[in-house]
Amino acid sequence: YVLRSKQEVGVAAGKKLGNAVVRNRMKRLLRESYRQNVNKIRSNVGIILIGRRSLVNAKCKEVERSLLKILKKASLLKD
Repeated sequence: YVLRSKQEVGVAAGKKLGNAVVRNRMKRLLRESYRQNVNKIRSNVGIILIGRRSLVNAKCKEVERSLLKILKKASLLKD
C-alpha cells in the first residue's frame, strides 16, 4: 500500500503465515530490503509492506528483488 505523505514504512505479517519466528523473520527481511534501497525510493510516499506466503522461504536477495520490482511497477522509484 502507498500513502502520499512523508517517507515512512510500515511492515506487517498476518498470523496465517506461521508462528512468531516465521513472521518476525519475514518482517526483518522486508525492513532490511527497504533499508538498503531507501535512497532509490521517492521521498514523498509512505509505504506499507505486507508479507505474503511466498516470502516465508525466501532469501534476502529475492525479497529485495521483489521489492524493487513492485516499487518500479508502482512508479515509486526515483528517476
